[in-house]
Amino acid sequence: MTSRTVDVVVIGGGLAGLSAAYSAVKAGLRPLLLEERGRPGGLVCSGDIGGQSVDIGAESFATRSKEITDLAHELGLETVSPQGSSWIWTHQDGGRAVPIPHGIFGIPANIDDPVFAETLVQIAGSEAYERAKRDLTMGPSIGANCEDLASLVSMRMGQAVLDTFVTPFAGGIHAADPKNLAVDSVAPGLRAQLHKTGSLTAAVRAIRPQPTPVVAQTKGGMFRLPEALREAIIAGGGMVESRKRAIALTPGRHSLWKVWTKPTRSNPDPHLPPIEVGDRELIRTERVVLATPAPQSFSLLGACADAASLMGDATAFPADLAQEIFELLGDFTLPAGAPIAHVTLVLNAPQLDKSPRGSGMLVSPPSRTDRPRLRAKALTHYSSKWPDTIAGAPPHTHVLRISYGRPGEDLSDLTNENARAIALADAATMMGVNLDEANVIDHRLIHWDGSLVPQTPETREKAKRLEDLVKQTQGLRVTGAWVAGSGLAAVIPHGLGSVNA
Repeated sequence: MTSRTVDVVVIGGGLAGLSAAYSAVKAGLRPLLLEERGRPGGLVCSGDIGGQSVDIGAESFATRSKEITDLAHELGLETVSPQGSSWIWTHQDGGRAVPIPHGIFGIPANIDDPVFAETLVQIAGSEAYERAKRDLTMGPSIGANCEDLASLVSMRMGQAVLDTFVTPFAGGIHAADPKNLAVDSVAPGLRAQLHKTGSLTAAVRAIRPQPTPVVAQTKGGMFRLPEALREAIIAGGGMVESRKRAIALTPGRHSLWKVWTKPTRSNPDPHLPPIEVGDRELIRTERVVLATPAPQSFSLLGACADAASLMGDATAFPADLAQEIFELLGDFTLPAGAPIAHVTLVLNAPQLDKSPRGSGMLVSPPSRTDRPRLRAKALTHYSSKWPDTIAGAPPHTHVLRISYGRPGEDLSDLTNENARAIALADAATMMGVNLDEANVIDHRLIHWDGSLVPQTPETREKAKRLEDLVKQTQGLRVTGAWVAGSGLAAVIPHGLGSVNA
């Protein structure tokens, strides 16, 4: 068994871990980042499909996070705004596509917006619109204590607004039911503005007064960001080691931590974790950042706390604190993330040149009485939304990303053999054009099952408590979506703040 000593060990190579390692470099430290898969970046990654390098994971970030824009520019990357408009597909009355009103999460900034009013009346009737208008006069106390998005919207504006506009947003963006999304996590400041302005629509208008884009991308693809972070870490004296898994973490005597690792290789099933191979290595350090998904973080933290409680107080992890963390982990159950699958189609399709239905579409869940004409939950006309990503491609080249997977849905039947045909048919229905196999240049199916854990108010509270306890140790920190909140706008700033010199 080999061993070495480094300044900082960052366990996990997603955007949280890359951000943590980059901040360590900026602090004058030489970090070692460990990533068990073949490349860092986590859910932000690219694929070469039909001669085009495109995002096959996250494609944008919320512009409310100035830190990401600043980080991109610091790394020499340009950021760009999306092109086109967004729509919703509803299964009602045989299915139809309608525009999304200006606002947040489908909640309108103006109750009289014709896009909102006419769509709601068409889909749910005039009574639903009259119910939504009550938001203007019911005062700020109604719904003020609602911590989840579903309760807040239904109490303020009614069930029809929730079903028509907000639920498709939650499913398409966060792969979650809005009842499992903490308002303060996915829409920071919304409840505070409700209290200040007196209505939910006024609160939305205060946060987003103009219909300006709420997301952006690093020019050429979001995958440029993890690539640039990796290069900057290495240029600053850090190390990024892929195919390396942390299998154990224990406190050493005094201020040292011990991290045991093993090499990995790809699993024959790419959806499953890599397989451990080779010999163990011991790494000693005074600083550790856990930037792994919740299950791995909980496992490493639990074993570490258990060891610390047996070793006494002569470590960086006091025994009484270790016991408190151990007990909290025993009562910390995260809700299951929804299954997620993306089918990317590269097409030669002149009929899509004018982007017939904008650059993106979210699909409302079908009711029991609907007869669904499609299975998808969202579609992104990727090449229309982000034209820089296919600059130089032949005329009439289009990239569509069709997303699948709602909470509780089984996607095991969506396979490489049938995904292309299913996605092509769904895309044709949503876009309102004829598409067939003759249009297809290439396709790719990617499964991200369970990768987006819903940020419920309860899990958010427990994650904050666990983070506060870990901060009391000497040199150990946690970061990642399970503690920071979902979305790059939450994850990256948290990762940047997880290392101190």
